[in-house]
Amino acid sequence: MTTSNFKVFGIPMQRRSTRRRLVVLTYLGLVMVCGFTLWIAHSQPSVYSWALYAAFVVVSFIFGGYGRYGLVKSFRNKPPRPEPPIVDVIRLHLQPEALFAADTSWKNDERELSRRDLAHYQAYQPLTLVPMVLLLLSSWALRPPHWVSAAILLQAIFAVSMFGTVLVVTLPSALILWTEPDMETP
Repeated sequence: MTTSNFKVFGIPMQRRSTRRRLVVLTYLGLVMVCGFTLWIAHSQPSVYSWALYAAFVVVSFIFGGYGRYGLVKSFRNKPPRPEPPIVDVIRLHLQPEALFAADTSWKNDERELSRRDLAHYQAYQPLTLVPMVLLLLSSWALRPPHWVSAAILLQAIFAVSMFGTVLVVTLPSALILWTEPDMETP
């Protein structure tokens, strides 16, 4: 299920209940960042990206799935980037068997690949409503009904697109963390 890192902020994540608490607390934090972004964006439009940066930090360093770090192994199933040449010089001083040991821990097995595909399928099915809501709000913004102003519709479009983007980035990894059973302690 995960990389070799089973701790987040020093807290072991082997138990499903602990991972679920992490997911809930992380989403509460993301909702607060999104709310703050919505609130401050009126005076400083450049802060719209704060929620996106927060989502990328969460998925890169806590949840995982899209990089080398985090609890979920990378979804990409590609070997890590080659190390810089200075590392090759350091390796010359290692034992010969250490030089040629093939590390394939980055590679996903069939179970991990099917889990990844299922998580993306489950995450993106309900998120297909986001473009439909955006289209509806946009059509109303072109000719605002008498009961709502164009400014409120634009704010709603901004809020829906921001929350939807945060969910698109984080939800597959969060679903994996939420559904995986307890792991044995190493």
